[in-house]
Amino acid sequence: MEKSSLLKKIVVVILTIMVISLLYDFIWHKESFDKPIWKQVILAFCFLMISIHNLILKKYALGSIYAGVVLAFTVSIFWIITV
Repeated sequence: MEKSSLLKKIVVVILTIMVISLLYDFIWHKESFDKPIWKQVILAFCFLMISIHNLILKKYALGSIYAGVVLAFTVSIFWIITV
């Protein structure tokens, strides 16, 4: 098995678990981006990998959307660290 294929599968599994966890928190606990930093870093990393992959495949619209999500998580992380 190729390294990139294994890395993609790991990123997809981590992202799926994190998104399900976030949706659960959003719906049941009415929380938002006020999450632990480690969760935000993992999500930002996963979205960054997806963004880079889409840009490599020349899917610029999806790549830019995911890059915007990475930017939102980055701002959220720095906001938590600096405040």
